[in-house]
Amino acid sequence: MRILIVGGGKVGYYLAKTLAPERHQLVLVEADERLCDKIVCEMTSLGVTLIHGDGTDVAYLRDAGVERADILIAATGDDEINLVACQLAKNYFAVPRTVARVNNPKNINVFNCLGVDAAVSSTALIADILELEVDWGDVNRMLATYAGRYRIKEATVSSRSAVVGRRTADCGLPPGTEILSLVRDQQVIVPVDGTPFRNGDHVIALVRKDAMDEFLGRFR
Repeated sequence: MRILIVGGGKVGYYLAKTLAPERHQLVLVEADERLCDKIVCEMTSLGVTLIHGDGTDVAYLRDAGVERADILIAATGDDEINLVACQLAKNYFAVPRTVARVNNPKNINVFNCLGVDAAVSSTALIADILELEVDWGDVNRMLATYAGRYRIKEATVSSRSAVVGRRTADCGLPPGTEILSLVRDQQVIVPVDGTPFRNGDHVIALVRKDAMDEFLGRFR
Protein backbone atom coordinates (compact mmCIF):
# COMPACT_ATOMS: atom_id res chain seq x y z
CA MET A 1 0.00 0.00 0.00
CA ARG A 2 1.26 3.50 -0.83
CA ILE A 3 0.76 5.77 2.19
CA LEU A 4 1.42 9.52 2.31
CA ILE A 5 1.80 11.04 5.78
CA VAL A 6 1.60 14.81 6.25
CA GLY A 7 3.41 15.91 9.40
CA GLY A 8 6.67 14.54 10.77
CA GLY A 9 6.11 15.44 14.43
CA LYS A 10 5.71 12.80 17.12
CA VAL A 11 2.52 11.29 15.69
CA GLY A 12 3.66 11.21 12.07
CA TYR A 13 7.16 10.09 13.01
CA TYR A 14 6.04 7.14 15.14
CA LEU A 15 3.36 6.25 12.64
CA ALA A 16 5.99 6.00 9.89
CA LYS A 17 8.22 3.88 12.16
CA THR A 18 5.31 1.57 12.96
CA LEU A 19 4.19 1.13 9.35
CA ALA A 20 7.64 0.80 7.77
CA PRO A 21 8.23 -2.85 8.79
CA GLU A 22 4.94 -3.80 7.12
CA ARG A 23 6.58 -3.04 3.75
CA HIS A 24 4.24 -0.24 2.76
CA GLN A 25 5.51 2.46 0.39
CA LEU A 26 5.74 5.42 2.74
CA VAL A 27 6.21 9.10 1.97
CA LEU A 28 6.44 11.63 4.82
CA VAL A 29 5.94 15.36 4.14
CA GLU A 30 7.16 17.81 6.79
CA ALA A 31 7.26 21.62 6.57
CA ASP A 32 9.85 22.22 9.29
CA GLU A 33 13.34 22.05 7.77
CA ARG A 34 15.07 21.51 11.13
CA LEU A 35 12.79 18.60 11.94
CA CYS A 36 13.48 17.10 8.51
CA ASP A 37 17.22 17.32 9.17
CA LYS A 38 16.69 15.60 12.53
CA ILE A 39 14.77 12.58 11.22
CA VAL A 40 16.05 12.19 7.66
CA CYS A 41 18.70 9.55 8.43
CA GLU A 42 16.31 7.36 10.38
CA MET A 43 13.55 7.68 7.80
CA THR A 44 15.98 6.80 5.01
CA SER A 45 17.17 3.71 6.90
CA LEU A 46 13.54 2.61 7.23
CA GLY A 47 12.89 3.10 3.53
CA VAL A 48 10.61 6.10 4.10
CA THR A 49 10.83 8.91 1.55
CA LEU A 50 11.04 12.25 3.39
CA ILE A 51 10.03 15.46 1.62
CA HIS A 52 10.58 18.93 3.06
CA GLY A 53 7.49 20.87 2.08
CA ASP A 54 4.01 22.12 2.88
CA GLY A 55 1.42 19.34 2.97
CA THR A 56 -1.30 21.81 1.98
CA ASP A 57 0.55 22.89 -1.17
CA VAL A 58 -0.56 21.13 -4.34
CA ALA A 59 2.97 21.22 -5.77
CA TYR A 60 4.51 19.43 -2.78
CA LEU A 61 1.70 16.90 -2.64
CA ARG A 62 2.27 16.16 -6.32
CA ASP A 63 6.03 15.79 -5.69
CA ALA A 64 5.15 13.29 -2.96
CA GLY A 65 3.20 11.21 -5.48
CA VAL A 66 -0.22 11.88 -4.02
CA GLU A 67 -1.89 10.82 -7.29
CA ARG A 68 -0.67 7.27 -6.67
CA ALA A 69 -1.42 7.19 -2.93
CA ASP A 70 -3.89 4.67 -1.54
CA ILE A 71 -4.30 6.69 1.62
CA LEU A 72 -3.27 10.09 2.97
CA ILE A 73 -2.84 10.55 6.72
CA ALA A 74 -2.71 14.14 7.99
CA ALA A 75 -0.99 13.98 11.38
CA THR A 76 0.15 17.52 12.17
CA GLY A 77 -0.70 19.37 15.38
CA ASP A 78 -2.87 21.85 13.46
CA ASP A 79 -6.46 20.83 12.69
CA GLU A 80 -6.78 23.35 9.86
CA ILE A 81 -3.71 21.98 8.08
CA ASN A 82 -4.93 18.42 8.51
CA LEU A 83 -8.36 19.27 7.11
CA VAL A 84 -6.97 21.12 4.08
CA ALA A 85 -4.50 18.33 3.31
CA CYS A 86 -7.27 15.72 3.42
CA GLN A 87 -9.63 17.81 1.29
CA LEU A 88 -6.96 18.38 -1.35
CA ALA A 89 -6.13 14.68 -1.39
CA LYS A 90 -9.76 13.61 -1.65
CA ASN A 91 -11.25 16.30 -3.90
CA TYR A 92 -8.30 17.36 -6.07
CA PHE A 93 -6.27 14.17 -6.37
CA ALA A 94 -9.01 11.56 -5.81
CA VAL A 95 -7.06 9.70 -3.11
CA PRO A 96 -9.30 6.75 -2.10
CA ARG A 97 -9.03 7.22 1.66
CA THR A 98 -8.06 10.05 4.01
CA VAL A 99 -7.35 9.97 7.74
CA ALA A 100 -6.89 13.07 9.89
CA ARG A 101 -5.56 13.64 13.37
CA VAL A 102 -8.01 15.92 15.18
CA ASN A 103 -6.47 17.80 18.08
CA ASN A 104 -9.74 19.34 19.26
CA PRO A 105 -12.44 16.64 19.65
CA LYS A 106 -15.10 19.27 18.93
CA ASN A 107 -13.87 19.33 15.33
CA ILE A 108 -14.51 15.64 14.64
CA ASN A 109 -18.01 16.22 13.26
CA VAL A 110 -16.73 19.04 11.06
CA PHE A 111 -14.06 16.77 9.58
CA ASN A 112 -16.58 14.02 8.96
CA CYS A 113 -19.09 16.37 7.36
CA LEU A 114 -16.40 17.77 5.05
CA GLY A 115 -15.54 14.36 3.66
CA VAL A 116 -12.61 13.11 5.73
CA ASP A 117 -12.96 9.32 5.85
CA ALA A 118 -11.62 8.92 9.40
CA ALA A 119 -11.09 11.68 11.96
CA VAL A 120 -9.09 10.47 14.97
CA SER A 121 -8.78 12.35 18.25
CA SER A 122 -6.47 11.06 20.99
CA THR A 123 -8.67 12.80 23.56
CA ALA A 124 -11.74 11.01 22.22
CA LEU A 125 -9.85 7.71 22.16
CA ILE A 126 -8.99 8.07 25.83
CA ALA A 127 -12.66 8.70 26.59
CA ASP A 128 -13.54 5.56 24.62
CA ILE A 129 -11.00 3.54 26.60
CA LEU A 130 -12.69 4.60 29.84
CA GLU A 131 -15.90 3.04 28.49
CA LEU A 132 -14.18 -0.08 27.17
CA GLU A 133 -15.43 -2.46 29.87
CA VAL A 134 -19.04 -1.45 29.30
CA ASP A 135 -18.68 -1.73 25.52
CA TRP A 136 -17.09 -5.20 25.59
CA GLY A 137 -19.77 -6.37 28.01
CA ASP A 138 -22.50 -5.17 25.67
CA VAL A 139 -20.86 -6.80 22.64
CA ASN A 140 -20.40 -10.13 24.40
CA ARG A 141 -23.97 -10.11 25.68
CA MET A 142 -25.15 -9.57 22.12
CA LEU A 143 -22.92 -12.41 20.88
CA ALA A 144 -24.24 -14.70 23.61
CA THR A 145 -27.79 -13.95 22.51
CA TYR A 146 -27.40 -14.15 18.72
CA ALA A 147 -24.21 -16.15 18.15
CA GLY A 148 -23.81 -18.10 21.36
CA ARG A 149 -20.59 -19.92 20.41
CA TYR A 150 -18.44 -16.78 20.02
CA ARG A 151 -16.94 -14.16 22.32
CA ILE A 152 -14.67 -11.14 21.97
CA LYS A 153 -11.40 -11.87 23.78
CA GLU A 154 -8.28 -9.87 24.52
CA ALA A 155 -4.75 -11.24 24.91
CA THR A 156 -1.23 -9.83 25.12
CA VAL A 157 1.76 -11.29 23.29
CA SER A 158 4.66 -11.88 25.68
CA SER A 159 8.31 -12.42 24.74
CA ARG A 160 7.91 -16.18 25.31
CA SER A 161 4.58 -16.57 23.54
CA ALA A 162 4.49 -19.28 20.90
CA VAL A 163 3.18 -16.77 18.34
CA VAL A 164 6.04 -14.22 18.55
CA GLY A 165 7.45 -13.57 15.07
CA ARG A 166 4.91 -15.82 13.39
CA ARG A 167 2.32 -14.70 10.89
CA THR A 168 -1.29 -14.58 12.04
CA ALA A 169 -2.13 -17.26 9.47
CA ASP A 170 0.65 -19.65 10.58
CA CYS A 171 0.57 -19.67 14.37
CA GLY A 172 -1.92 -22.43 15.04
CA LEU A 173 -4.84 -20.43 16.39
CA PRO A 174 -8.02 -22.45 16.99
CA PRO A 175 -10.28 -22.93 13.93
CA GLY A 176 -12.79 -20.12 13.54
CA THR A 177 -10.64 -17.55 15.34
CA GLU A 178 -10.59 -14.11 13.71
CA ILE A 179 -7.99 -11.53 14.77
CA LEU A 180 -9.92 -8.25 14.66
CA SER A 181 -7.08 -5.87 15.52
CA LEU A 182 -3.64 -5.47 17.07
CA VAL A 183 -2.71 -2.51 19.24
CA ARG A 184 1.02 -1.94 18.74
CA ASP A 185 2.97 1.09 20.00
CA GLN A 186 -0.32 2.92 20.62
CA GLN A 187 -1.39 2.34 17.02
CA VAL A 188 -4.30 0.15 15.90
CA ILE A 189 -3.43 -2.33 13.14
CA VAL A 190 -6.00 -4.34 11.21
CA PRO A 191 -3.95 -7.48 10.47
CA VAL A 192 -3.83 -9.52 7.30
CA ASP A 193 -2.66 -13.13 7.08
CA GLY A 194 0.96 -12.04 6.61
CA THR A 195 1.11 -9.73 9.63
CA PRO A 196 3.54 -11.11 12.26
CA PHE A 197 2.84 -10.98 15.98
CA ARG A 198 5.35 -9.01 18.06
CA ASN A 199 6.20 -8.94 21.72
CA GLY A 200 3.84 -6.54 23.48
CA ASP A 201 1.06 -6.67 20.88
CA HIS A 202 -2.39 -6.33 22.41
CA VAL A 203 -4.67 -8.70 20.49
CA ILE A 204 -8.43 -8.41 20.11
CA ALA A 205 -10.06 -11.48 18.58
CA LEU A 206 -13.34 -13.22 17.90
CA VAL A 207 -13.00 -16.70 19.45
CA ARG A 208 -15.22 -19.72 19.83
CA LYS A 209 -16.30 -20.12 23.44
CA ASP A 210 -15.14 -23.75 23.55
CA ALA A 211 -11.70 -22.77 22.19
CA MET A 212 -11.00 -19.97 24.66
CA ASP A 213 -8.37 -21.81 26.71
CA GLU A 214 -6.57 -23.00 23.57
CA PHE A 215 -6.56 -19.45 22.19
CA LEU A 216 -5.15 -17.94 25.39
CA GLY A 217 -2.57 -20.70 25.62
CA ARG A 218 -0.97 -19.57 22.35
CA PHE A 219 -0.15 -16.19 23.94
CA ARG A 220 1.12 -17.36 27.33
